[in-house]
Amino acid sequence: MKKVMNLIMLLSIVLNLFGCDYHKLNHGISLPKYDSEKCYWGEGFQDYTDYCKYYYDNESIKLFEDHPKFEKVTNSDIENIKSYFENFSEWVKEESYYEKYDFDYQSQIKEGDYVCIVTKEGKKIGDGFYGKFDNYNVYYVDMTKNILYFIHSNI
Repeated sequence: MKKVMNLIMLLSIVLNLFGCDYHKLNHGISLPKYDSEKCYWGEGFQDYTDYCKYYYDNESIKLFEDHPKFEKVTNSDIENIKSYFENFSEWVKEESYYEKYDFDYQSQIKEGDYVCIVTKEGKKIGDGFYGKFDNYNVYYVDMTKNILYFIHSNI
């Protein structure tokens, strides 16, 4: 067991040294280079929520326009996107970083922004106890604020 823990620690150190992107490793989403980030990781082994903000400049934010994983938000997408943020806003109340959560899904989700929603692979949406909210990652790009908001819930 000690050898396994040492191997895991060593792997973690190596990944941090080489700047591997958490989201690329876990979700196949390679984010364009950002200027800075603020991330808040939920506590828990299996059930947890995460929240990150990635800050871009006026030029690099435009890379999402051609990103193969992101889609431009249309009026018909807004209610579905809001449903994820509404669900997340309920779960995040239980997290120690709740006071840092500042995404206003009622006013910030709008046409012309970009989104990528990743649900648990190999499982049809709605199969779990919480339906489409069982396990999701939402990457929401606010083009006017130059911020990518990331939310994750694994309940």
